[in-house]
Amino acid sequence: MPDTILIVDDETDLLHGLERTITLEIDCRVLIAINGIDALSILEKEPVDLVLTDINMPGLKGLELLSKIKHLDPAITVVIMTAYGTIERAVKAIKAGAYDFVQKPFDEEQLMHVLNKGLERNRLVRENARLTQKLCEQNSFENMIGKSKPMINLFKSIQMLSQTDITVLILGETGTGKENVAQAIHQLSNRRRQQMVTVNCPTLPENLLESELFGYVKGAFTNANENKKGLFEKANRGTIFLDEIGDLSPQLQTKLLRVLQEKEIRPLGTNTNRKIDVRIVAATNQNLNEKIKTQQFREDLYYRLNVGTVQLPSLNEIREDIPLLVEHFLEKSACEQDIPPKQISTELMNHLLARDWPGNIRELENTIRRWCAMTLGKTITPEVLPSEDRLHSIETNSLDFSQPYKNLKEKAIEKFTRNYLNSLLAHTNGNVSSSAKISGIKRQSLQKIIKRYNVKLDRFRN
Repeated sequence: MPDTILIVDDETDLLHGLERTITLEIDCRVLIAINGIDALSILEKEPVDLVLTDINMPGLKGLELLSKIKHLDPAITVVIMTAYGTIERAVKAIKAGAYDFVQKPFDEEQLMHVLNKGLERNRLVRENARLTQKLCEQNSFENMIGKSKPMINLFKSIQMLSQTDITVLILGETGTGKENVAQAIHQLSNRRRQQMVTVNCPTLPENLLESELFGYVKGAFTNANENKKGLFEKANRGTIFLDEIGDLSPQLQTKLLRVLQEKEIRPLGTNTNRKIDVRIVAATNQNLNEKIKTQQFREDLYYRLNVGTVQLPSLNEIREDIPLLVEHFLEKSACEQDIPPKQISTELMNHLLARDWPGNIRELENTIRRWCAMTLGKTITPEVLPSEDRLHSIETNSLDFSQPYKNLKEKAIEKFTRNYLNSLLAHTNGNVSSSAKISGIKRQSLQKIIKRYNVKLDRFRN
């Protein structure tokens, strides 16, 4: 579809003359309006890319029209036409958001140049907006990187749950990204235009947490000098994310159960309930079933929360995603620290793939961030590791001296081989030929080793 230019001027002859000239010189659709009111009427009905308007018109002046256009659609490019002697007003228009101005009588070549540049600016602004929107949609899964089967299943669960309005319980170890999942569910839902309020339950004392969640009225307690909205009310028509729900006190569990059942809250100091429209997403790293057995968590609340469940994998369960995560965190750290992007040496990547990650993705991110800050060069090498890790490519700090040397050696070799295969195949996306070339092992021999250690190639393939 060609670009559209709207010309606004109260001089009819000039208006039609510009219409003919522009149509001949620029491949575009031209609309005309004899005053600002007509121009606004057209803008409300027609998609317009550029407005060429006189600054001095009866009724709605050019600067007033400019202000209304910017309020209607900031992406529209506005070029001001000004008579000789009104340059000061043209400069004022530029400061108010106009793209450029042209002076009457026109230099036709200059006018066409300004209009072409203005249309180009409009295309860039709209394309940037389109890409930003696309990026925002992709950023619903920000920091959630992975091509492993558990991560693919996680993404599918998020997509499905975001299309509903049910309560969601997110389960996972510390550092697996439970808040990222909550954000993704919210951003992909029909509540995304409202805010998601996050509450970290263990960080506040019980009495303070209650007032924060449900709010209070003036005089409810000492120093309650005015009414205060609670976080549930602030999240109205949006989402509230209750992190570490397993740490809620029995009293707050009871009040939360009433919120889920009745869809209403009662601020402290009042007997009046208030209706709310809030989606609840909760998360915990604790075993709630065990807490139910010891009567530390209400069973009826658990079933109210556990309508939709998301189980996050630990980083140790998705080791094949570590290279992708490392690349993402290297780029992120470079932006945060305002430094050129760094890379990880092969030896150090092998270390990352082989070690355990009790802190999961958060631990990996903090590790990469620290290494980027510690490294002056472009490549991060094993020099960033503690000396004992540099000396030992395999763990030897828990040797069982009740076993003979031969047995220990076989176990060490087996562990090294498994780690090496995992690192190698993750690097080549499961391509045996490439792996054989890198390792210097004949393809047939490598296939036998892979089979002997029961390594599944599918989990490394994209």
